[in-house]
Amino acid sequence: MTQPQLLSILRNHKWSNLPTSPGVYWWYFPHTALDHLRIAEFCDVKKLRLRTAPDGKVCLYHGLAKSLAQRVEWHAAQKLTLSCLQTGFLSTFRFTLLALNGFDYSEGEEKIDEYFDALSVSWRSTRTREEAESIECSELNGEYYYPLNIQANRRPELLAYIRHLKVLRSAYKKRYINQ
Repeated sequence: MTQPQLLSILRNHKWSNLPTSPGVYWWYFPHTALDHLRIAEFCDVKKLRLRTAPDGKVCLYHGLAKSLAQRVEWHAAQKLTLSCLQTGFLSTFRFTLLALNGFDYSEGEEKIDEYFDALSVSWRSTRTREEAESIECSELNGEYYYPLNIQANRRPELLAYIRHLKVLRSAYKKRYINQ
């Protein structure tokens, strides 16, 4: 696994620092995100083992990719359009962060991109997507917790928070899509 890299630097290099191979990745947030994103309100964070970066950021999301460069860019720089929201062709992770922060998609990408730029990401390349899927499955069921992973996250300690995320995402869709 690489050391976490600040997303703003990866964006400035137009994602060229990222491999195009399959792999898995980890997103790191400032420790204050545990309160800001209301994780501490729904979970006993003392019982959650979170990956921690050398700079103190905590990993709250984990995923896999056919191409690490494309996937990280998709999460961090995907255009926000009503069509993307209506069809569901928006990164689940990006959409969750839009809803959690209450960012209005119609104001453009500036706020959410700025938010992403303060995050860090690390990755591990694999030879195949199947190998990445195996690692992801092990991670989601292993020693670490990933509160922002909605799909395939069945940790009892996170269930209340994941329900909260689903309600929040649904309310966001009603507010902006089903007007």
